[in-house]
Amino acid sequence: MEDLEFLNRVDVLQGLSVSEIVKLRGCCQPGKAEKEQRLCVEGQQADEFFLLVEGQVELRYELPRGESSSDQTLSVVEPGGSWGWSAMVPPHRYTLSGYCTSPLCRYVRLGRDDLLDLFDQNHHIGYIFMRNLASVIGKRFHAAQDELARIQGFDQVHRW
Repeated sequence: MEDLEFLNRVDVLQGLSVSEIVKLRGCCQPGKAEKEQRLCVEGQQADEFFLLVEGQVELRYELPRGESSSDQTLSVVEPGGSWGWSAMVPPHRYTLSGYCTSPLCRYVRLGRDDLLDLFDQNHHIGYIFMRNLASVIGKRFHAAQDELARIQGFDQVHRW
């Protein structure tokens, strides 16, 4: 039952009943990664949504030469958080890359087709999931705006 306890704490699953979470559990596939392993790639087809069980994932934009560092981080996902919302929203292309930044990351993958089939059969699950997902996306958008304002302010102070 440990997985049910975890799923009950996930940001996009808040407000679902235990029986609804049990139905969603059928869409879950476990995964793990090591430090600096890329879990999803900006611009590539987004077929999977992710829930972080353990570790830390940085969501970064990619530079043209393919180099990546924490300097390019726009958001950090902690256990109970999610990423890969692009799998649920057309045109289904990841908008950022996800990197494991802890020694080990354990996560759950949910395939888009499996989720959409579940949502078609259980509209309430789909409604709650997408409502919570909109909140997650909104928080990330505001964080990105704050970071942009911080950078622009720094540039103006230093007259760059």
